[in-house]
Amino acid sequence: LTIKPHPLFKRDGDMLYCQVPIPMTKATLGGQIEVPTIEGKRARIKIPEGTQSGRQFRLKGKGMPELNGGFVGDMIVEMNVETPTNLNKKQRELLEEFAKEGGDKISPRSEGFFSKVKDLWDDLTE
Repeated sequence: LTIKPHPLFKRDGDMLYCQVPIPMTKATLGGQIEVPTIEGKRARIKIPEGTQSGRQFRLKGKGMPELNGGFVGDMIVEMNVETPTNLNKKQRELLEEFAKEGGDKISPRSEGFFSKVKDLWDDLTE
């Protein structure tokens, strides 16, 4: 028996995994998205403000049923925040203004990473 890979879902036992791209604005400001389920339906996920790439949400009972019946696994939905491309002039100006207003200082992963790099370089130069 051979099972073809699904274009959206990956299976691990009764668990399903799905990666979903979301716009930077939705990740930053929060909101709701709809994601596909294996039954061909949709499920809603509330995206909190400041959602980062890699954040996972568990949808209970939206995975695969056990072969012996009864139990249905969960679905894990992982967010992939998309960086905007092909900006027009106005969009570019707005993002540049955002960066001037402290856009770089409100990125928790970047700030933590570069702080560690600085500490590493300081240790090496002592």
